[in-house]
Amino acid sequence: MKLKTLLTAGICIASLHTFAQDAKSLLDEGLKKAQAGQVSQAITLFNQSIAAKDDYPVRQSRGMAYSLLRQYENAVEDFTKAISFKADAKKSMIGRGVARKKLADYQGAISDFSAAIKVDPKMAEAYYNRALVYELLGNTEKACNDYKAALANGLKPAELKVESCANPLPVPANRKPLLQLSGVATDPKYGTTKNNPIKVGTSPAGEYENLSTYMDLLRDGQNKTVEYKKTGTLPYASNYAPNGKGTIEVLEVNYRDSKNVAKKTTLYITIFDFETPKAPLGFASVKAQK
Repeated sequence: MKLKTLLTAGICIASLHTFAQDAKSLLDEGLKKAQAGQVSQAITLFNQSIAAKDDYPVRQSRGMAYSLLRQYENAVEDFTKAISFKADAKKSMIGRGVARKKLADYQGAISDFSAAIKVDPKMAEAYYNRALVYELLGNTEKACNDYKAALANGLKPAELKVESCANPLPVPANRKPLLQLSGVATDPKYGTTKNNPIKVGTSPAGEYENLSTYMDLLRDGQNKTVEYKKTGTLPYASNYAPNGKGTIEVLEVNYRDSKNVAKKTTLYITIFDFETPKAPLGFASVKAQK
């Protein structure tokens, strides 16, 4: 081989090594940003890392970061890519399952959790997450079996669920699984005044689970997730609240309308009553996948 060819090959190998080093450094810096709560900055670094070298660790990391920002469609894409790099990537299977659940793809979520269990039959987290979906779908027997498996494999929080399976309590009328929103309201005051709050009730998966599910399913005029923060509570009378005294959660919501204009509104939501929730006028929602 001629000297020039050898030198060129050496330069190429050195360049590849440098790119790999750069990718690793960017990934590590991104992980530090994510741990510090600077998730958007972390994603910028992960993007740069992927440009240098696209592989499992950075796709898994960026998928988790997207999930933290509630950008679940992007998270699903990254976890899928991570699994393509590493077929037994059980953490990516769990991550994608959780993201799919947030996108109302319940069968897809079950499939992912089942795949993680196939890789690691002792993975308590996979059993627990699959049980939550089974419970939401009304399959109590499968849910209880998975809660028991999660507890048997060391997941302590599953203990209360196992106890509930053994000694089921009466289900209050405001406890309903929230799987999807039933269209868009026509009343402009729906959810935007304290006298007409959105009644999401409580979930079998947890007291405030339906509230967070509602906000995850809500989409703006650009079909994007909305940004929100709790700004207070108001009194609310309900037969399902202790001594009849419940509350309304007051949320400040930032979103974009159908013309891509930035807007802000206030939503009023209560967990103490249930009435099949809709999206407020001007919003949309994720539709459950079959």
